[in-house]
Amino acid sequence: KRPQLLADALAEGRPVILSRVADGMEGMVVADLARALAGRKNAPWPSLTVICRDGQRMAAVERGLAFFAPELEVLVFPSWDCLPYDRASPNPSILARRMATLAKLARVKGGNACVLLTTVNATVQRVPAKGLVAAQSLGAAPGNAIDLEGVTQWAEQNGFLRPSTVRDPGEYAVRGGLIALFPPGLDAPIRLDFFGDTL
Repeated sequence: KRPQLLADALAEGRPVILSRVADGMEGMVVADLARALAGRKNAPWPSLTVICRDGQRMAAVERGLAFFAPELEVLVFPSWDCLPYDRASPNPSILARRMATLAKLARVKGGNACVLLTTVNATVQRVPAKGLVAAQSLGAAPGNAIDLEGVTQWAEQNGFLRPSTVRDPGEYAVRGGLIALFPPGLDAPIRLDFFGDTL
């Protein structure tokens, strides 16, 4: 009789708690589990959700995954860096990373092996409804047909400012068939070049 593999013990809706994994090896164990689950028929997406005790442990698992399995897609859903109703607002880069992960989860129906990393605190914080996130997010790729006016309306509805030159996150500018857009969470703005309605 062959020994039972850990991946065989995983079932939908049934949590599995791993303990005594050596420090630094969490990424390898998580990567192996995600690959095994992604290889199944009707595999879930994301393949695996890992809830870490805090942000430091989540960052360590993320680094381990980047080392042991650079081919895996890793979605990170961090917790706020402040308490609810605190005088300080959450860091904009954390908010941007949370919303980017929620948008991907709301819009993508499946794909290759993927790991969702989060923390205990992040799982108990309220988030917008999936339908609302899907409606408010924008996805585009070169060659897609997309309305330039629709992109500007989306930017206005989502609180982007329209200065003459884009310098800071949350700004956009339009020049003919070009849109310069600086989404929060990116290091630099992006340029959308339209030929008619084709990006």
